[in-house]
Amino acid sequence: MSNEYNDDKTWELFSEGKTKGVFQLESNLGKSWSKKLAPHNIEELSALIAIIRPGCLKAFVDGKSMTQHFIDRKHGREDVTYLHESLEEILAQTYGVLVYQEQSMRIAQKVAGFNLEEADELRKAIGKKKADLMAQVKKKFIAGAKKVKIVNKDEAEEIFGWIQASSRYAFNKSHSISYAVCSYWSAYQKAHNPEQFFLSYLYYANEKQDPHQEVYELLSEAKLFDIQARTPSLKNFEMKFNVKKHKLYFGLKDIKSLTGKTGDKVAESIKEVESELKKPMTKFTWVEILLFFAPKISSTAFKALASIGFFRDFNGSISRNSALYEYDIYRTLTKAEHTWTEKNYVNKKWEDFISCLKDLAPTKKEGGGTHKADRKQIIENEIQLLLDPPYDLKDDPNWIIEQESRFLGCPVSLTRVEASDTSAANTTCKDIINGKKGKGLCVVGNVQRIADYAITKGDSKGKIMSFLTIEDDTCVLDSVIIFPKIKQKYKYILYEGNNLIFCGSVAQHETSLIVDKIHEI
Repeated sequence: MSNEYNDDKTWELFSEGKTKGVFQLESNLGKSWSKKLAPHNIEELSALIAIIRPGCLKAFVDGKSMTQHFIDRKHGREDVTYLHESLEEILAQTYGVLVYQEQSMRIAQKVAGFNLEEADELRKAIGKKKADLMAQVKKKFIAGAKKVKIVNKDEAEEIFGWIQASSRYAFNKSHSISYAVCSYWSAYQKAHNPEQFFLSYLYYANEKQDPHQEVYELLSEAKLFDIQARTPSLKNFEMKFNVKKHKLYFGLKDIKSLTGKTGDKVAESIKEVESELKKPMTKFTWVEILLFFAPKISSTAFKALASIGFFRDFNGSISRNSALYEYDIYRTLTKAEHTWTEKNYVNKKWEDFISCLKDLAPTKKEGGGTHKADRKQIIENEIQLLLDPPYDLKDDPNWIIEQESRFLGCPVSLTRVEASDTSAANTTCKDIINGKKGKGLCVVGNVQRIADYAITKGDSKGKIMSFLTIEDDTCVLDSVIIFPKIKQKYKYILYEGNNLIFCGSVAQHETSLIVDKIHEI
């Protein structure tokens, strides 16, 4: 192949299994096998795309899938062998494993003297898995081999049987090479322009079957490139996902409840208020936001913004819970009271909302803004609620995670594990993804997903093992394996959403954490 496919940084990305968003390899399966194979040229990448298809993964010979045979041979852990020495030139590039339909065609041409048309009949028989067509081609193959005399009849039978078995998994090489080229260039962009790569994929995440899961997976992988995600704020907001100072920001329209015209209304209202007060909204005080901006948008929109920390960095910091709490109190004011606060702010310039309500509470006869005594009492009650809230208004980490999951589809500012004590960990998910090996590894992780599988062979046949996806504050690790004995021992604490300490090992030539102990936090 052309030497233009020689970028070390790109091939390193494949070797590290960082293939989320990379054409044909973005699934957990693609990431895992890419790491195991570690392709370093287009031919190997093409083969990888071919051998991770279901047929190849399920085609077992001598207790191993053809996929595993290919990888073990590539890394020198298994001898490269051929059914007949004459096949070496055709199969050398794939380590003796019959990967492509085109290889079967070349074998038929060499061993049985097939012309191109006859070889194409064989390809069709393989591709369409037609038994009657395969039987016709077999007769021609055996007869042709007898004439060519490179192999004897028994060898011809064995070779054809091998080709026939390959019909379960052999892939079209022309397709696979084309896929590999697309895969390489998407990986190249990811390796050299990661911020723009992730931004592009996030922008179109809504076209995926599960947009929020897609966003979550992309942001988790972005952490491996030292790119952090942020919620939008007054200082950093646009309508859609954007990048600023090496950080990925959600846009206004990436917030649930603000995806359509509501998001447009928020942006329009910000401009209106800036025009009214003759200053950028980043210079507003919290009282100005409450009195002038809040009335212009729906309560649903304002609460969504407050819940994801949109007001965190203006002059005068306020917690998300405090913002929601004071907004709910502000909404109890009458329309006339709203108008009074807006008009009087010019002269009063209240520093906080309590000061505003203290001036508002007296009746108009008393120099305040209420119409009668019962409204005065209600405002005074609201003042007392501000002075002595019935619950703590600090932002609890679990609450932040819950709110961001609700409005953004996934936690952004914190991960679920950050609400727990992680001091017992001696490694991270990112360390393992980056190749950390050995025994006695302990990682604190939140259980994102549990996939159970029944073992079909050996002494443990019928027993259940699990494959886990866990997350810590560094990234997501989707290659955690728990065998039946350990699963049974810890089954009462092993459930999705739980924070646990997973201790185990990663073998020298493996990429998965094999768990031998689990501790509750």
